[in-house]
Amino acid sequence: MLFGLFGKSWDASNIPDLTGSCRLLKSHRHYHGGNTGIGLAIVRELARHGAKIYHRVCEEETPEAVIKYINFDLLRMQSATKAAQEFLQHETRLDILINNAGIMATPYEIGPDGIEIQACNGTGHFALTIPLLSILKETASKPTLTIGSQLAQKPNYKTLDDLNQQCWSTWNRYGNAKLSNMLFTNELQKRLEGTGIYCLSVHPGFVDTGISRGMVQSWPLIKHFLGLARLVFYTPTQGALTPLYAATSPEIEEKDLKAAYLGPIARIAVKEAYAEDKGLAEDFWNLCEQLVAAKS
Repeated sequence: MLFGLFGKSWDASNIPDLTGSCRLLKSHRHYHGGNTGIGLAIVRELARHGAKIYHRVCEEETPEAVIKYINFDLLRMQSATKAAQEFLQHETRLDILINNAGIMATPYEIGPDGIEIQACNGTGHFALTIPLLSILKETASKPTLTIGSQLAQKPNYKTLDDLNQQCWSTWNRYGNAKLSNMLFTNELQKRLEGTGIYCLSVHPGFVDTGISRGMVQSWPLIKHFLGLARLVFYTPTQGALTPLYAATSPEIEEKDLKAAYLGPIARIAVKEAYAEDKGLAEDFWNLCEQLVAAKS
């Protein structure tokens, strides 16, 4: 359920000057992040407004910004930890962290760390974020945000077996993974109380990007209907607006939107009960800590 927060629509022209700031947008070779779709649109707008950006594309310098390559694979926790360490070797500030990488509705598959690959939407973000908390606490000037949604049914994050359960549908696994993003954001906000950092979850809307490949892998016949669906989907540029609002707008602090859930376009969304469950959030956090210790 979404309701309007503003009297007029928000667009990229409202992004302030970001010169001198440093952003990290997560993506990697298996996931859609900074390379395509919403992630690419986010990178372009941040660069256009002067930010220095790290993500997984070729290095590029423009008159407005510097875009740097950093390699990581969210299916592998060790890779995520190394990526964080590499970033810290090059930078002394991090103004904002955008956890955008993700896959959707893929067939069931266990990844190289023994974690179901859609569940890596949540565990991989945890593995990269935690090593960056010190620099965020010292220098962050804008929010930390994750891309989440609320499609879960009876989630359980107590053990790896729970995380890897096959469920009745790939959509259920996807929902549980994206819910874990929201729970992680809530718990992170709680643990960062008093630091001035804002942690938000963002639902960009239904967007026409390559992430739909997972659906085609699970249900090949669906490709015949995607053309019709795309008539009502947001474009990647439109889908990037809510993350960009969360990442750059002064209204996040003015309205004290800590642990808020935003939906398209730049509007507050109401969380379902699962997304507010503190016990689930603690279970997921504790499980991720165990996985990082075992796999990194």
